[in-house]
Order: sequence, then structure tokens, then C-alpha cells
Amino acid sequence: MSSVWGRSRAAVRLARRDAARHRARTILATLLVALPIAALIAGTALLSPAPPTRDQALAGIPDGVQAVITATAISQDNAPIPQLPEGAPGPWIDDLEQIPAGEAELTGSLSSGARLLQYWNAPRLLVTTGIPLSPGEEAKAGVGITADTDLAGIATTDMQEADSEALTLLMPALTAGTAPATKAEAVITSSLADRLGLGLGDEIAVVAPPSTGWYSSDGRIGDVVADAQRGYRVSGIVDDEASHVWAHNGWISRMATDDKAGVDGHWLVVGDEPVTWAQARSMNQLQAFAVSRHVLTEYPADSELYPVQVDMNAVLLQIAGIVLTGALGTALVLMLVTPAFAVSTDQSRRTLGLAAATGATPADLRRIVNAQGTVIGAAGGLLGAAVGVAIAFLIDGWIPPGQDFARSFPWWIVPTGIGIATLLGLITTLIPAASAARLQPVDALKDRPTPRRRTKPGRAKFFAIAGPVAILAAAVAGVLSLAGVTPTPEYTTPGTVPASAAISAVLLVTTVVLAIVGILLLVRAMPSLGARVAKRAPVASRLALHDAKEHRSRFVPAATAILVTVCAASYFIVVTGSMTANDRDRVGEVVQGGSLVLGTDIPIGNEIDRLVITDTIDALRDALPINGHEPIYSASIQRDASLRFGAVQPLNRVCPEGLYPDTASSTEIGAPLVCTPDILAYSPSLSVPWWGGTDAGIMDSDALLATGMDGAAAAAAVLEDGGIVVNNAARLSADGTVRVALSSDPLPTEENAEQFVELPGAFLRGFAFAATVSPDTATEIGVTDWEYVGEIVTADPELTPAQLTEARTTIKQHTSLVRMTEANSYREWGRDSALIPIALLAALAVAASAISLLLAKTQSRRDVTTMLAVGATKRFLRRFTLSQAIVLLAAGVPLGFVAGIALGTYQIAWNRATGIGGAWIETVPLWGLQAGLGLTIIGASVLAVLLIGRPTNTRITRTID
Repeated sequence: MSSVWGRSRAAVRLARRDAARHRARTILATLLVALPIAALIAGTALLSPAPPTRDQALAGIPDGVQAVITATAISQDNAPIPQLPEGAPGPWIDDLEQIPAGEAELTGSLSSGARLLQYWNAPRLLVTTGIPLSPGEEAKAGVGITADTDLAGIATTDMQEADSEALTLLMPALTAGTAPATKAEAVITSSLADRLGLGLGDEIAVVAPPSTGWYSSDGRIGDVVADAQRGYRVSGIVDDEASHVWAHNGWISRMATDDKAGVDGHWLVVGDEPVTWAQARSMNQLQAFAVSRHVLTEYPADSELYPVQVDMNAVLLQIAGIVLTGALGTALVLMLVTPAFAVSTDQSRRTLGLAAATGATPADLRRIVNAQGTVIGAAGGLLGAAVGVAIAFLIDGWIPPGQDFARSFPWWIVPTGIGIATLLGLITTLIPAASAARLQPVDALKDRPTPRRRTKPGRAKFFAIAGPVAILAAAVAGVLSLAGVTPTPEYTTPGTVPASAAISAVLLVTTVVLAIVGILLLVRAMPSLGARVAKRAPVASRLALHDAKEHRSRFVPAATAILVTVCAASYFIVVTGSMTANDRDRVGEVVQGGSLVLGTDIPIGNEIDRLVITDTIDALRDALPINGHEPIYSASIQRDASLRFGAVQPLNRVCPEGLYPDTASSTEIGAPLVCTPDILAYSPSLSVPWWGGTDAGIMDSDALLATGMDGAAAAAAVLEDGGIVVNNAARLSADGTVRVALSSDPLPTEENAEQFVELPGAFLRGFAFAATVSPDTATEIGVTDWEYVGEIVTADPELTPAQLTEARTTIKQHTSLVRMTEANSYREWGRDSALIPIALLAALAVAASAISLLLAKTQSRRDVTTMLAVGATKRFLRRFTLSQAIVLLAAGVPLGFVAGIALGTYQIAWNRATGIGGAWIETVPLWGLQAGLGLTIIGASVLAVLLIGRPTNTRITRTID
């Protein structure tokens, strides 16, 4: 053991001496290791900045409280909620007729000493100083708000009501004043006080607007308290950046108690006895769940938890992403760093030869090279960790404050990153270390290369054949892996994997492994094949090909690094283009280009909402070239409204009951009708700034033109002629008409329609409203109850992305009542930010070629000097250096593009097969951007080569190494 330790120490000393003598190479290798580690640590920290779910749940339990209970309005005829210790496993759908479990029922599941304190969460409310309402006085919402009301004195807020004991537990510590002592007093946050200029003793009015028809996790509380307002006196202030109000029981609580159906209940459990996991599960039978301090602290064993269903499609998609990105990232780091150690071994031949001549074994020679790689890997890991942590905290400083970033930082990634870097440093020296172990001492001392082992005839040809065969096998495995995936979610419990999913996962990994092996075999064969076919090439090209063949340990990793970076950039372009096309199919927007649309965060009434938005537009005019605005209305979704309208499928193109048109049928006029289950049907998410209806829009042709949507002009002409505009092509008949259902139901369908009319139709792809008519047409078909939802704001010239950001900032500073939405994308292939990773990868490809050239230059300095000595011109040497770069780029760039496009196509095929995140109808390689990437990489690399590779007349001193 002591002998091994002594040999290892000697190996480390020799490695340290060599690293010091070739300082530039050492620094370069260290930086190459540090960069990906910094990206890994910063990316991990920024993508998961929130504290663990258990910590968040614990933070949500007030001090002095054993547990927080939520009694839902889910029908108790349904299966009980499969609760997690942190709470409900996801959103639930309340039964609007169900009365939740009460205090008596919940107490039956708790210890005898436990007490329940009830509190009420109000829906999102308004608070203002502009309504003449005395403390404790109540009125209809909006009474007292006029055109003269100071709109800056209105803000949005959350609110809780409880008795004195519960309020003491719910509220943060008071910084001024006292807790509410009467039903006419309230405590507010410092943020709300600052916004409205409030102090102790000031009077405010809290307004509950009319119901929007949307329901939160508190059930139908919005319906219960809708269209009311109450006055309060500020009795205390707490320091908090949120906008919040706490008040004594008497308003929200009274209305919720009088109308309990569908309103979730909230309770604090106090007392000396903890709430156990068994008690929490007992309450699940009442459709209630408890978040307990004891349960979160003494976490239950896995065997005591409910089985949680896992969507295997989502798991497989994550595996696909992890395998692809992990393989590309690992290959990139290995191939970038390996050439540096290959050159290091070549430059250290005499040192290694002396070591061998004085008794060092082949294992000792390996240790010398491995030690250098391990130390450089560790140093690069430490540097990368420091840079990564600094970048993460720097970027977090630009993000609005939220959780304590230092507390939530995933510190485990720091030692993990350093360990990965150290391991990578060791791995990258394995091949150079094997070369060092084969050195013959006599050859090394004479500074001549050891003859390679005799290469078997046809070995290069074997690599050239085996590479395409492996790639073909990868393609077959990829097709088979997709065959086992269906868009319908396949749910299972943890630890149980369906056979089809397991086979798909194995085939997925096999596909990636075979593709990487095939590509490496092709690159490995290129130097030998190139040298064979270049007999008639110019001398400079022959020398470059010969250099690549003689220094495969440097050339193959460098070419592979360029291949991987080009592959990653090309892959990203395919994914970006396809994602943009998919987003266009699954997101409904109101505007495109440089327009924006405004809506009220909390609608009160048509006139007041219009007043608030108009005031905001006036504020925007001071900062931006606003030149107009057009109103948007929606058919009312209130239960007492008259007729609503909705577009339905033509009689000769109706899907069977329970099935609906898919995305392809819905986004292309004339596409064959394909009907699918609801989970896969065309149902675009919406990008709108209001809470009102989005199924039935009412606007005139000028408003539709102001949207800037592609095809808006033709659609506006149809509106002018009394027609209807739809966002689903399956609703358009062959003769260009649309069948319109009229019903008193908020969502008219084929089944609940009271009558049908046919109107001339137009299809507007990607529009938010499912169906849109003009005000005149709405009146003609009997739809008379409208809701004002917002304004389309236009500018001349069209607003830039920077100006849209300025508009958002201006609105935030001016009012909290108005929401803004701009176009989801500014270019046909995505946002400008999509260029950033592509540009970084292109720069990395250029850097890889430049680094390889620098290493080649250090390795061939004596050869270049010899060429100069025998009469070679500098022009010839420049051609030689340029030929080296061309050979390197030819080996990596074309194959990189083929691999990137293939992998991107495979990724989109996976997305399409699982159906997660959309239908993924199109695979969009963006050929123009691909060509631009290739020309940029080749042009920049050649330029870098010409600058770096200039020959010199420097004489080479024959030192010990």
C-alpha cells in the first residue's frame, strides 16, 4: 500500500510540473471544464428556486396552530380526496350544491382537546378611499364611484375574516395600531397603505364586484359575496409586500353562513395535541384535507401514503428530454477537454520517457496523465461552482423578490457539480493515458513517436460501414419506441411500469446510444478515409489530412465537439420552430404584432370598467405613440342573462357524442374531420387580460382590424356583411356558412340549443374568441346582454418589444386594476430570445475549432519551423492552416446538421406521440435559419483560423519536453 501511495505521489508531482510548464494549456483546459459546470449550477438553481413543497406547506401553517383544514364542496358521494401530507394533490372541482363538512363533523376526527377556529377567504376584491362609505356601512358594489373618482385611489386586495383569536394567529405581527376590535375595523398591509396613502384611522371601502362566473379553490364564494361593498376604519398595519386586508367576522362570514352550498370551509386547529396522519386521512372521508405541522415534521412512511397516479407519457417525455440533453452535454464536455490532454501527452513524451527509463511502469505513466486530468477537473469544478453560484444570485437579483433565495438555493448541486467535473477530468484522460502507457522509452527520449500498432486491413473501412449501420439501427429503434406510445394518458402507481412504457423507454435509450456510437464511428473513420482519397489533392490539403490521421487523439474529439455543438444548435432550431407552430395552434390571442389589449383585473360594471381602462390609456399616451383604441365586448355569462350564441359543427360534419374535432381538423380549412376524446381535442388556451367570457365575442370591423391578426381584413369584411368569425375551421361548412346555436345556457352547444341560425362565416386562425359577431348582428339574432371586457390599443408606428415592456411597467405604476396582454410571439419562429442559445452554441462551435487550431499549432510548431527552413512560404503555411480548419469543419459541421435535424425531428415525434403540450402537427426545421447558422459557423471559424494560425519565424528550443 505504501508503495502504491509513493508512486501516486510521484505521479502527482510530475503532473503538476507538466501543468505548470504548459500554463496556457492548463488554464484553457480548466476553463473548458468550468464553463459547463457553471451553467449546470446556475441553471439548476434558477429553474428550481422555490423551497421544497414540505417547507412551503409548513410556512403556510401560522405559529401556534397545529393544522390548517380545508373542507371542500366536493360531493361526498364521490371517492375521498387522496391527500398528500402537503395538502390536496391538485385543483378540485366543487359541487355548487354540496354543503361542506362542518365543525361538528371535523371535530369527530380530532383529539378531544383540539379546537377549531373558522376563517373565511374572500375572492379578489377592490379597496378604495374614493367611496363615501362609513365604517360598518354596506351598499351595492360601485355605488359612489363616478367619473370624478380618483382612480389612483383604488387597488386590488385579498381579504380574510375571522374572530379575534383566529385573527391574532392569521395576521403577521403589527407594526402600528391594534387588531380589529369591532366589525367596522380592519388591518391592512404596508404595501396597500403605501399605494393608497393610508394611515391609522383612515376610512376605506372594500368592494366585492359582480361574479365573473369563474370559481377558485374556495368554491362559489365569488357568487355569495358578489356585487357588495362595505366600509372599514384602519386600526392596524402589518409590514408585508402583498396587498391584504384582515377584518373581524361580520360581512364575508355572514353571507357565506347564510348561503353555504358550494362554499369551501377553512379552519385552524389549536390545542396541545398534534393532528396525526391517521386523523388527516379520516377527514378525507368528509372530502376535507388537513395540513398538519406534526405530519410534515414527522413525515409518514411511503407505505402509509396514498398511491399517487403517474402519467407514464409524461415520464417517458421527461426521459426523452433528459437522455437527449444529457448525452449531448456530456459528449460536448468530454470532446472539448480531451484534445487538451491528448496534446499534453504528446508534449510530455520525453518526460514520460525519462520516467519509464528510471523504472516507471505503464500503470505509473497512466497515473501521471490521470492525476493531471483529475486535478484540472477538480479545479475547473471549483471555479465553475463559484461562477455558477454568483451568476444565479446575480440573475435572481433582477427578479422580483419572492422566497428567500439563499435559503431555497439547492446547495446540493455545488458538491455534485464539483464531483462531476472531477470525474469528467479523469474520464477525458483515459485515452491519452492509454497512449502514454504504450510509450517506448527509447522512442520517447529521442523525441520521436512510438510506432502505432499495426492496423488491421480495412479497419477504417469497417468504421465507415459500421457507423451508418449503427445510425440505421438507431432509426429503427426510434420508430419502434414511438410505436408503443399513445396520446391517451396511461396512468399507473409508483413502482408499477406498464410493459409498453418499459419497452419504449429501453428503445429510447437504445436509439440515443446507437446514434452516438454511429456518429463517433463515422468521425473516427474520417481521417483515414480522407488520407486515402486525397492523393490528388493539393499539398497543403494532403498535409492537413495527414496531420488529422497522425493526431487522431486530438482531431477526433475536436471534430466531435464541433459536431455536437452544431447538432445541439440545429436541434434547438427544429424544436423552436416546431414549438412556435404548436403554440400558434394551441394559444388563442386577441392581438398580434405591436398592438396590446387591456382588460380589468376585477370587473365591476361596464361603465366603471370603461372609465378605468380609458384612464390607463391616457397614462400610456404620455409614454408611447398610442393613436387609438377599439372596444371589445362579450356575450354575458351571468346566469340571469338572455340568449348567448356559439358556433357548432355543420350538420354533415358532426362528431359522435363524446368526441370532438382534433387540432388538425380545427386549424386548416378543408382538412379531413378527425374526432377524438375531449383530452385530445382542439381546445386552445387563451391569452386575454380579463375574466369575462371568451367564447362569444362582440366587436365591430374596426376592432377586428386593430387586432393585427393574419387574415383580419377578410374576417372584418365578413363581420360587416352580418357574418360570424370562428377560430375553429371545423365549424365552417363547405359553402362558407356557420351554424350558430342560441341558448340561455352560458355555453351553447348542439344539445342545449334553443334554436339555430346560419350566418356567413370566416375562419381566423389563432383568435381568442371561439365565435365573434358585430354588435348589429348580435342584436339581430337576439343577444342583448353584453359585457364590456376591454380595449385593443394601437400605436403608430407599431410598438416594439421594448415599448411593450415599457407599457407594462407604466400600467403597473399607474394602477393595479388593469391587466395587459401583448402578442405571444413577435416573429414567425418565436421570440428574439430564442436566438440567444442558438448564438451561444454557434459561438461554442467556433471556439471549438479555434481551440483545436491552437492545440494543433502547439503540436506542430517544430514541423512548421522545418517547413520554413526548407523553403516553404508563409502563404503556403497559411494554406496549410486553413486546410486544417476546413478538414476539421468538414468532419463536424455537415454531420452535426444531419444529427441535429434528426434528433429534433425525433423529439417532436415524441411530443406528437404523447400529445403532451399540444398536437405538434408540424415539424419545422426552419431551413433558412439552419443555413444561416452553417454559414456563420464556417465563416467565423475560417476568420478565427486566419487570425490565430498566422505562421511565425520563431525558432524552437529543444528542451527536455
